[in-house]
Amino acid sequence: MTNKVVLKVQARQNSGKGAARATRRAGLIPAVIYGNKQEPELISITPKDLIKQMQIKGFRTRQFEIEIEGKNKKELALCQAIQYDKVKDNPIHVDFLRIDLNKEITVEIPFKFINEETCVGVKKGGVLNIVARNAEIICKPADIVDEIEVDVANLDVAESIHADAITLPKGLKFASHEDFTIATIASAVQEEVETSAPESADVPSAQEEKAAKKAEDKSNEK
Repeated sequence: MTNKVVLKVQARQNSGKGAARATRRAGLIPAVIYGNKQEPELISITPKDLIKQMQIKGFRTRQFEIEIEGKNKKELALCQAIQYDKVKDNPIHVDFLRIDLNKEITVEIPFKFINEETCVGVKKGGVLNIVARNAEIICKPADIVDEIEVDVANLDVAESIHADAITLPKGLKFASHEDFTIATIASAVQEEVETSAPESADVPSAQEEKAAKKAEDKSNEK
């Protein structure tokens, strides 16, 4: 079960690109809280507070009790999306999704692969190939977990583990109805390096071949 974390933010009055840029110039990150059939709430966050939470494992499954300064108001939410600066790669906008403890939501939860060191296929020289690192899960907020364990101990070379082989924690179910592949054990491939003799002087280059073809075409025209 995920613990709630208090996140203190400031109210933001105006929306739009201009207002967002003004918020960033003031040293804050613009954000919005939406969902649960309520009006969006415009807020701004101190970069230090946001980055601190992002650096702690389980950020995307963490429930935030967002305290809005000056409004005597709290919102329970999950981080739904983060926009990053294309050059500096720092967060420039955050979307938070309101949650209702009594309603199911869809949340992305990462897989944790265990027992790779004792995996049958790996011991034979195979390589663990991770196909899906996370999955969309439907559950109530109280049932959210930080990660879902995938045991690969019995996986042999050329074998795969699929979603239907995973026993999910109580209260969780895959959002997808398809039995998707999570991981496989691939055979180790040795890279073959071909060596070729140096190009001989009497072997025409590609450019020389083009020139010869062009000359031949002109000769045929005559």
